[in-house]
Amino acid sequence: MSGQGDPSGERWMRLGLGTLSVAIGLAAWQALGSFHLIPSGLLASPEEVWAALIDISRHGYRGTSLGQDIGATLFRALAGFVIATVIGVPLGLWMGMSRLTAAAADWLVQFLRPLPPLSFLVLLTLWLGTGDLAKVGLLALTAFPIITSATYAAVGSVPQQKILAAQSLGASSGQIFRHVLLPAALPMISTGLRIALAAAFSTVVAAELMAGSDGLGWMIFSASQFLRNDIILLGIILLGLLGMGLNSLLLGLDRGLIHWRGRD
Repeated sequence: MSGQGDPSGERWMRLGLGTLSVAIGLAAWQALGSFHLIPSGLLASPEEVWAALIDISRHGYRGTSLGQDIGATLFRALAGFVIATVIGVPLGLWMGMSRLTAAAADWLVQFLRPLPPLSFLVLLTLWLGTGDLAKVGLLALTAFPIITSATYAAVGSVPQQKILAAQSLGASSGQIFRHVLLPAALPMISTGLRIALAAAFSTVVAAELMAGSDGLGWMIFSASQFLRNDIILLGIILLGLLGMGLNSLLLGLDRGLIHWRGRD
């Protein structure tokens, strides 16, 4: 195939197909309103959503600017994610290298992982109030078991032959960790981080729905009370774009820092 092995050609193909699919989606959305297939009170048209974006960009929404709502959502999601990463990655590495640590911590991590994150929200609100501290704590609890489990599994997936080969060459435990174990585990850890960030980002919206006075989740919930489906759709679109942007950022860091991925 002529395009095989041509990264730039593949990128242009992906860009073209992606743009085409978005255009088709927008056209279908517009057709639903133009042909009155769905009442305008249930589904705002693209023009109405665009008008809502212009209005909120200029005047804000119920006392908050659009930048403030976007910034609040991003801050909460990233703060919780960073806290979970700082705690979860070292703990997962420690569990992977120590059977005693794994035996002590694995049950707790596996207990937390399937729990619905919002089950903690009421307790955190009682303990920490309705401000950002409770929301950030909730997001940290959401991302923590995912990151820890992914890191623990990543260490366990490192081929034992690599470690034995390094030991036979006289490498110390620290050298094995830095030059063998950590590089081999990083690709899976990176994947776990992306999954955890997506989980935290979706949870922050739910947290803002239940207890918030700013943020995109609060904006969507507030707009639903006034039947402003144009603002609801705008909030959903902005959330999707922000989520894609954060995922792209982590993918870029992955490609830049883990340049040896796939070379085993």
